[in-house]
Amino acid sequence: MFRLAAAALLLSALPAIAAEEPPYVGTWNCEVATFTFTADTYDSGEGPMPIVKSEKDGGAYTLTFADDYRIGLANITDSEMDWASEASGDMFHCKKIVK
Repeated sequence: MFRLAAAALLLSALPAIAAEEPPYVGTWNCEVATFTFTADTYDSGEGPMPIVKSEKDGGAYTLTFADDYRIGLANITDSEMDWASEASGDMFHCKKIVK
């Protein structure tokens, strides 16, 4: 009994090993191109860029990349989201591509 309680206490103190994926993970048709997101990268068709920081604000996310380039993702559902570039001001409505 003691071992079981100790194991439960130890497990509850550890961070979640399999954290839930962000809702933007997947492949999206974003009007001008197909964008692919993993939990760690973003690919707008020019090769994957590592996500340096992901900040969540309510249901929206700001992703930061090298050279302080940032994009915003908002109104994310299972099938749609809005994409915005802080640098260019471009905004696209994206639809998830189901594979």
